[in-house]
Amino acid sequence: MKKITHPVYADYPEQPYISPDRDLKLWEEQPEKFPYKKVERSKMVRLDEGVLPGDIVMLWRVGFGNFTTDTHIPDYFEYRYGVNSDESLELLIDLGYIEKMGAQDTLHLLNSDVIKRILKANALKVSGKKQEILDRALTQIEPQELEKAFDTRRYKITSQGKDLLKKYDDIIIKHGPKML
Repeated sequence: MKKITHPVYADYPEQPYISPDRDLKLWEEQPEKFPYKKVERSKMVRLDEGVLPGDIVMLWRVGFGNFTTDTHIPDYFEYRYGVNSDESLELLIDLGYIEKMGAQDTLHLLNSDVIKRILKANALKVSGKKQEILDRALTQIEPQELEKAFDTRRYKITSQGKDLLKKYDDIIIKHGPKML
């Protein structure tokens, strides 16, 4: 897919990501209808590690421990940081800052109804509290069968990712969040 560029970013070291779904004409004529006006130039300067400030914010979000392949990713990654969230996740994985976990490491994030559906499909007892059904699924369903049972996967920050967050904590502080 061709990368969308815009003349307003012509002097930037790197063009911010612009979604093909964005109405550029409306963005130019009525920027107040969008959550952010223009990605700051400083957000498009890669850090020594080859990541952008938006990638650091993505890494911080993954660090909460509940970020999955199904997590809703806010528009501010595009509008405020100029990054494509999918590409950011891939980059962070490739650089060893996050890992995509398997089914066994993700199962606890699913709700009880989904876990019960998995148990039922494997002809196992579905009654009990969440921890009981979770334990049953983890101990009585073969790992390779569990991998096929659902698509959601959790992302996990690595020790290198935690070190990178510490190094660039100023980016997180400027972002304005609660601390990890």
